[in-house]
Amino acid sequence: MFSMTMRMANLFQSLEATAARGAGGLLPEARASLTAALCALQRPEGGFAGLDGRADPYFTLFAWLSLRALGAAYDRGKLCAYMLAHRHDKSRTDAQCALFLLAVEGQDTRVPWLRLVTAFLQGETREVYGTFLVILATGEVPGWLSRLAWWRQRRMFETEAAKRMPTPRLAAGFVLATLAGENGTGILPMLESRRCPAGGFASAAAAEADLLATAVARFALWHGRPARDEHGRDIHATQRDLAFIEACWLEDGLFGASPHAARGDAEHAFYALLALGTCRTDHS
Repeated sequence: MFSMTMRMANLFQSLEATAARGAGGLLPEARASLTAALCALQRPEGGFAGLDGRADPYFTLFAWLSLRALGAAYDRGKLCAYMLAHRHDKSRTDAQCALFLLAVEGQDTRVPWLRLVTAFLQGETREVYGTFLVILATGEVPGWLSRLAWWRQRRMFETEAAKRMPTPRLAAGFVLATLAGENGTGILPMLESRRCPAGGFASAAAAEADLLATAVARFALWHGRPARDEHGRDIHATQRDLAFIEACWLEDGLFGASPHAARGDAEHAFYALLALGTCRTDHS
């Protein structure tokens, strides 16, 4: 089960607090280096660069999340102006990223949990990612609505096809189940099967570990299970996972998808901070 803190706080607060814990565990010079690398991605129009070097709402969201976790200053006005221009983009992902950032920054005054109801009515939550993203951007969600969100998704996790789902989708399902007050035990062994012996988690069976899968799997499991078993053994293989996460920090100052990535980016910088936050042993 998730802790009572997780139940009382919204999902975004839990994600952000975990990433901040990860940032807090870095040495001062490491925090400064990562912050500088992220700030170098900002473009004149206010957004942060994606893989093609141009400002991109999706990568801007992750750069913003990372800077907040690091406690670094950013130009809120310039950033919000950029995202305001993208809140109606044809790309649903870009529009959701813009609306999410603007909602957190106080630019969206709609009643928070009504967004989830609206998303149900408009068909935006037909699959687990849609549900997860809307809950992430929502404030305090009533218990009955959390249970409804999971009810709409649970059947797909009870089929054989669930075993072939990518790890981020399994992790999102596990989080939704625990938010609804269920333990998601059927998803748990599927998540655990993606753990790699040398550290980290893979996005699919028989694949190599990647930072996204590692971050989301550890976040889901870290909140859903105790850190140690009855014999005091670390059930999350923290040291092996930590070694993998650190190996993803590349020479350009950013984190990449794996130690073999050609370059890092803002998205994986946030995944690294999130994963590192689950590796700290002083959480309660």
